[in-house]
Amino acid sequence: MEHNLLYVIFILLSLGAALVALCVRFGAPPILGYLAAGLVAGPHLLGWLPDSPETRFLAEVGVVLLMFTIGLEFSLPKLLAAKRLVLGLGGAQIAVTTALFAAIAWWMGLTPGAAFVIGAALAMSSTAIALKQLGEQMELGASHGQAAVGILLAQDMAAAPLLAIIPALAGAESGLALALALPMLKAAALFVVMMTLGEKLLHPLLHWVVGARSLEMFMLAALLIVASMAAMAHALDLSPALGAFLAGMVLGESEFRHQMEADIRPFRDLMLGLFFATIGMQLDPRALWLLPHWVAAILVGLLLLKSGVIAALARAFGLGANAAWRAGVSLSGAGEFGLLLLSLGMGLGLLPRQPAQALLTAMVLSMALAPFLVRYNGVIAARLAPEREPAPGSDDAVSAVGETFSDHVIICGYGRIGQNLAILLRNAGIDSLALDLDIGRVRQAADAGEEVVFGDAANSGVLAAAGLERARAVAVTFDDPEQAIRVARHARFLRQDLSVLLRCRNARHIDELRATGAEVFPEGLETSLTYAAQLLALIDVPTDAIETLVNDIRAEEYAPLLAFFHAGDDDAESGRHDLHRRSVVLKEGDFAVGRTPRQVGIAHPDAELEHIMRGGIRVPGRKTDTFLKAGDILVLKGKGDGLDAIERRLRG
Repeated sequence: MEHNLLYVIFILLSLGAALVALCVRFGAPPILGYLAAGLVAGPHLLGWLPDSPETRFLAEVGVVLLMFTIGLEFSLPKLLAAKRLVLGLGGAQIAVTTALFAAIAWWMGLTPGAAFVIGAALAMSSTAIALKQLGEQMELGASHGQAAVGILLAQDMAAAPLLAIIPALAGAESGLALALALPMLKAAALFVVMMTLGEKLLHPLLHWVVGARSLEMFMLAALLIVASMAAMAHALDLSPALGAFLAGMVLGESEFRHQMEADIRPFRDLMLGLFFATIGMQLDPRALWLLPHWVAAILVGLLLLKSGVIAALARAFGLGANAAWRAGVSLSGAGEFGLLLLSLGMGLGLLPRQPAQALLTAMVLSMALAPFLVRYNGVIAARLAPEREPAPGSDDAVSAVGETFSDHVIICGYGRIGQNLAILLRNAGIDSLALDLDIGRVRQAADAGEEVVFGDAANSGVLAAAGLERARAVAVTFDDPEQAIRVARHARFLRQDLSVLLRCRNARHIDELRATGAEVFPEGLETSLTYAAQLLALIDVPTDAIETLVNDIRAEEYAPLLAFFHAGDDDAESGRHDLHRRSVVLKEGDFAVGRTPRQVGIAHPDAELEHIMRGGIRVPGRKTDTFLKAGDILVLKGKGDGLDAIERRLRG
């Protein structure tokens, strides 16, 4: 029977749709559905599809598009910002795991090239499975989740050079070092050429296409770029997928990145599904009963050794034992790129058939187990690393988390303001650790991956355990002046150079909070300033003028805003302020009429004359030689007793 491309696509899509639907229904990864479709339709079961050039072409197109989108997501600034986890932990994981499994394969009699392929393939984990499951469990923000993300990013990056190295290993067993170096030099030269083309040709071309305002033209241009760069890599005897990855890197920092990714994603997802189906076609189910001991040994060895290596490295990079094992268990299975590398090695004849089938079967089984390993990573880690949990809120409990932080902000109080502050700090790329005494809130936030622990921030031991010596600043967000003062004094005692910001809701506490040496954020006064600034902007007051007005108020330490008029004793805010304003209207017969403020003698230690209103004109209160008239409005500012005393003198 002739198996043309349309027939291949029809068979794989029909079976794939049905089996992927079953996987989704039972919570299994869709990848397993595509693998099963290839297994069923492949030469080892129903025999509907042989291993043909058509199927290999579909697989290669899917990989090319995948690597291009990974290249688009590659950002050098973001990589450098996360270099400790990605380049450090992730790079170490790839190197150590590859070396370990390659050494075992070589010890068992395989050639160095075959051993390298096996080591690299088994070092990879499933990005699609791990990230999806950790995200659903809200663990991406936890320490083990962050470590897992860093390792997966490093693996994605490593896939590109591995795609260049493995083809060069075929037929180069006598000169392995040269076989590894030559493709890397070619890839570096290709990257330089692509960077030049990107700057001189691709960016202007895309600008011209965008100017035509045609989404069809833009999509065609994106596909043309991918195909051209893949063909250029192929011409250099490199993997076409490597060329696509480098093209994505060149365009990843451009303004076209997101639109190109959106245009290519539908093609990529379809072709990737077909790629995994072609991997399934290579699976020989007879390996399960012909080589069961090898499949079981590889599966168990992969899960145990890989999780152990990741856990050990994570511990070396500062994670606690439990978090390290959780990261290791979550990434212990094989991954998509591992299947790709193994398939590539099989196609190039680097791997003998029987070991390759045992490896492929064990890797697919590990991917089937991966969702459950990620789901129960906490339970498994608790058995692998049993440890006595310190009492919640104790110095040891806080220190267990705080010791992993440096150059961070300690947030005291994790209410609405504390949570919003943590979000803004995270968006700014600044680590934070929050302390809170609401155990329910702490548990919910910690389960959601937030960096928050139960502890009393007003306790100097807890502050020290939170990494005060290594902190960048302390922010007190709760509304409790006494506790805030204690936090500030402890923090300043332990570190004189530390920046401390205190929240002040009631203006009466500003002075005593400032006396601690901390910066004070007067919440109500700043709200007034922000509200006024927004109103001034709405009525077209120039921005420079608004900034000047606001900065002048701040320069005066909010003095013009510290007093206000009260509606009466029932005013909810009257108890929050010591300073009041009061307007006194002079009447005929009042003692002050016909006299100056100096003659009246209105000076008082607890109150003062702020200004005089006469016919709509404001006269500053410091002009004490102004003769007062009936109808004048004297605006007084001060404490209640002082205001009463001045008003009595004015009335006589």
